[in-house]
Amino acid sequence: MGFFGRKKKKQPPVQSASIITPGTSIKGEIRCDGNILINGEFEGDIISQSEVVVGKSGNVRGHIQAQKLLVSGMFSGEYTGEVIDIMPYGKVYGDVTVNNIVIEPNAVFEGETKIVSGRIERDHMTDVHINQPKKLGY
Repeated sequence: MGFFGRKKKKQPPVQSASIITPGTSIKGEIRCDGNILINGEFEGDIISQSEVVVGKSGNVRGHIQAQKLLVSGMFSGEYTGEVIDIMPYGKVYGDVTVNNIVIEPNAVFEGETKIVSGRIERDHMTDVHINQPKKLGY
């Protein structure tokens, strides 16, 4: 048995979610590659290369840049990304710059929407990569 000289296969990096649980309150800035689930309170900036989810008990105030934002709780501020999905009873107050917006029945959206095609230009936060929108075949 020869174990020497054998190279180990590289494992792909595990994408895990960062979670802010109910009863937790955070003020500051979050930068990450993976998903973020917020069921507590957060005030500040979030920069994610993946998806940010504001859960039913989540309350977020600030600026978010991510590939996707899904809101079931409340978000107040500015969002820049590929898509925002406001779930039933989710509330969004503020301005969004996106490729696509989905507002489910019984959701609340108060603010300005800028729908753009192609790549989203970001002002001062450069860490987030946003993919080209996918063409849907109807």
